[in-house]
Amino acid sequence: ALATYLHRARTTYTAMNGDTVLHFPLAFDLTITALWTPLTAGGTVHLTSLEETVTQPTLIKATPSHLPLLTTLPETASPSHTLILGGEALHTDHLTTWRAQHPDVQVINAYGPTESTVNITDHHLSDGTPDGPVPIGRPFANTQVYVLDAALRPVPPGITGELYLAGEQLARGYHGRPALTSERFVANPFGDPGTRLYRT
Repeated sequence: ALATYLHRARTTYTAMNGDTVLHFPLAFDLTITALWTPLTAGGTVHLTSLEETVTQPTLIKATPSHLPLLTTLPETASPSHTLILGGEALHTDHLTTWRAQHPDVQVINAYGPTESTVNITDHHLSDGTPDGPVPIGRPFANTQVYVLDAALRPVPPGITGELYLAGEQLARGYHGRPALTSERFVANPFGDPGTRLYRT
């Protein structure tokens, strides 16, 4: 699962071969993108806080809650190429001030719980992204995302359902917690025998 994510991140987030800032505790899954992906791409990782950044990074992965902080810091604290946001719902209103200061930086909304090895979908924002909630995007290669009803049937567009994830990035379950694993990781009716869906 981790190798699949790192390969995908390295090939999709092309600024990984530059400078990144690891500004989170190592236990947070967001650090996989900020620490391990640049190292597999020949990049440089700076272990520092956003406030103490000296070299302008080419890429930062952060949460939308970091945007107000980034707008108050010097220009060199924000990335020169790519900003990946995840871990919280993103709304275009969150980005207005920061994007006005950094109009040429690519912004990506990443979605995925820890059980899907960091993020499993992403949406690359453009000037044409409509105001409002930012979509979570499309699934990565070798992963699937389904919106299903209680009987695990796909729901029609516009109908509320539960989001299920599947594919190579899925965790095996929860260590030492078989009851929780069987509740959240269910048989995948759309995949090969033995494959599972994760109930988000």
